[in-house]
Amino acid sequence: MVSNTPASKDGGLHSIVLKVDNEMAKGYATPGQFCQLRTSEDGKPAFIAIASPPDADGTTFELLVKRQEGTAGEICDMAGGDTIQMSPPMGPGFDMNKAPADQFPDTLLFATGSGISPIRALIKSGALAGRNVTLYYGTAAPSYTAFIDEFKEWEAAGVTVEHVQSQVGGPPTYVQDAIDTKDMDGAKTCAVLVGQKEMTTAVIEALEGAGVAKERCIMNF
Repeated sequence: MVSNTPASKDGGLHSIVLKVDNEMAKGYATPGQFCQLRTSEDGKPAFIAIASPPDADGTTFELLVKRQEGTAGEICDMAGGDTIQMSPPMGPGFDMNKAPADQFPDTLLFATGSGISPIRALIKSGALAGRNVTLYYGTAAPSYTAFIDEFKEWEAAGVTVEHVQSQVGGPPTYVQDAIDTKDMDGAKTCAVLVGQKEMTTAVIEALEGAGVAKERCIMNF
């Protein structure tokens, strides 16, 4: 482990940087891929998405880890110099070829909590260039939000950020409540989703109702 720093003010999310060799870096080809992590040989693996974009010549992976019981909590208690076991990158990642930019330029990103990790990798990879991109990112409040200091950078790169906060303001508002399909052109729209099943199911249902084909709703598993 290279470093372990808080990723949110409440302390529940940690930004972890791990040193990787060249073969490991080459194995990470598509944003949305993840690794299995263990703190010991007999430990139960935690599946953690990679938060940094692919870089075949890179030497590190950035991860966003949510503190909870088990391996994830153990990782959050580790420090630079500690050893952690990591599998090669796994999973298909986000296959944006399912929705080419010239046919589906209107691209919606949906994430809740630590699910922003692979979405960040996708944004920073440049794979969304040429698209009209809006991110709906749901958290309880700013203190529970990872990468909040990068929002301006993302917007400068052409991503409209809609930060949906369930514990700020009036009645609770969630990502599935924030999406407006009234003026959506479903024939030109695709979506990338990461987060709680309740959210992804409700959002896909709303998108299908607006004419977005389910196969244009891309997930990383």
